[in-house]
Amino acid sequence: MKILLAGGGSGGPVSPVLAVAQQIRKLKPRAEFLFVGTRQGPERAMVEAEQIRFVTVPAARLRRFFTLKNLAAPVVFVAGLLAAWRIISQFRPELMFSAGGFVAVPVAWIARMFGAKIVIHQQDAKVGLANRLISPIASQITTAFEATSQQFYSGSGLIGKLKAAVWVGNPVREELFVPPGAVQLPFKLHADLPILLVLTGATGAAQINFLVSQILPALVKNFQIVHQTGRGKNETKFEDVNYHPVEFLPFDQYVYLLKKCQLVVCRAGLSTIAELSALGKVAVVIPMPFTHQDNNAAILKSTRSAIVLGHDQAKPAILLKVITALNFDPQALNELSVNISKLMPHDSAAVLAHIVLNQ
Repeated sequence: MKILLAGGGSGGPVSPVLAVAQQIRKLKPRAEFLFVGTRQGPERAMVEAEQIRFVTVPAARLRRFFTLKNLAAPVVFVAGLLAAWRIISQFRPELMFSAGGFVAVPVAWIARMFGAKIVIHQQDAKVGLANRLISPIASQITTAFEATSQQFYSGSGLIGKLKAAVWVGNPVREELFVPPGAVQLPFKLHADLPILLVLTGATGAAQINFLVSQILPALVKNFQIVHQTGRGKNETKFEDVNYHPVEFLPFDQYVYLLKKCQLVVCRAGLSTIAELSALGKVAVVIPMPFTHQDNNAAILKSTRSAIVLGHDQAKPAILLKVITALNFDPQALNELSVNISKLMPHDSAAVLAHIVLNQ
């Protein structure tokens, strides 16, 4: 069985796809995978670490605001279609699975032309443009949030009925559920202070990096801070025995630190939210302003599953106050941990693997 996987541009659309691939391998050990991603994104290292073959196609990103880059998008998209045709005509997949990302659109369209069944997973609360473009040719759609499943359908409706999406939660890698073993970190931690894990994604988040940099002298008094800054974004000059900036965390180190930390500061990407939910981790979430992350954060806020700082609250003094208050409020820490644990199902990778294989 040949299965085509697609996604990229950031780690967000890649982690759930790899989580599902892990489960498919258990059910179909002889399944052959090919992952199609972008040339510039961080996904190549993530995919090849799973020993899955990786290839790239041009990805046309249509921005929903005026920019001259949109003028080139049609040309890039056609190039993506041609590259996808070359790859898929050679690989000939029976199934294709994606969790979003603009690179998946030409791949899905061409895969369907060659007869592959298409399954897409919608991570964010607000349906993304890439998945909307794929949905008419999809055999099945799944969603991370229950409310989204009631608003999203697969099929065009021209032949047969529209098929409602299925709520499954968001897939996470199985390593999250394995007891932490020995991991070699590039710095030393101790048992005297709790760990504050700051996550900005593989491509970095300038806003979070700035906010944290302004309050480091106060934070290191109460925390050991592991600050994942993003590649090329480690610009702070602050040094302290309790501050450990790193540009990128390999997945084994990331899992180890996520399990060990008391508190997380992060964006509102769904892959991160799903991992926090799987482990019941308390988080201060700073969504990327005026994006789909605002919708994800709204659900976290309404369910009291995390402390959310919107664009008007994301200030150094407020962030410090929130982190400090949580550190000395075990009741609040417990409540947030319980609530985020209940946010979504935790067996979605296995459920999705069966859905993909049953098309």
